Amino acid sequence: MASQSPEPAPHVEPAPHRDLWPGIAGLAAAALLITGHVLWMRTPDLEGSGAIRRVVLFYVKDSSQHLAEAATLILLAAGMLFLFFLVAVARLAGNRSHLVLVGGTVFAVFLMVAAITGNIFAVTADHSDVFPVIPVTSLAAILLLYVAYGAIIAAMAGAAVMLFALWRAAQDTPSVPAWLGWAGFVVAVLSLAGPLTAWFTPLLLALWMLGAGGLLILNARAREGEGRPT
Repeated sequence: MASQSPEPAPHVEPAPHRDLWPGIAGLAAAALLITGHVLWMRTPDLEGSGAIRRVVLFYVKDSSQHLAEAATLILLAAGMLFLFFLVAVARLAGNRSHLVLVGGTVFAVFLMVAAITGNIFAVTADHSDVFPVIPVTSLAAILLLYVAYGAIIAAMAGAAVMLFALWRAAQDTPSVPAWLGWAGFVVAVLSLAGPLTAWFTPLLLALWMLGAGGLLILNARAREGEGRPT
């Protein structure tokens, strides 16, 4: 009995909307990242002998405590939406998708670590009746703020891996436009400066995310247009 060759698997067209919602998630994550980072940058200066006084005067205010709690929720939401956006971006990178996924996941995880550590002092002071904002406890706030900044540095190191991978993918595949790859390359290089640039590189990454999110939405619209009957 002659053996029959297996039938080829049917070609499945990508769903027209598979990049639409990730693109929207990217735009939302970028907006939340900008908002949360701006709120986080309102924290007092930790340099010099007057740091303890500045920290106490800042965190004793109810408005500062409430803004810190809002910043925590905003940055956590930004991290979760970024992961949804990340999967679609990784698809654009082809055989470098694993680097995009790893770097982007590191960014999201450390962003959420920074959101918690940088604001947990204010959240605790707001919700606990036995945790006063005094010079002794403010030392913990200073330590936690430095931990948060360290987490931001680590987050941007992960983002640099993601952006370098997408920059290389842009040289090999038309799925990643050259402008998006080179814009990511600039942000990645600046992110390598670590402590010197981590206070503003998340904002640059957010701008890059706006461009990448818009690209995903345009791709989804283009596929939808191709799928419509003429």
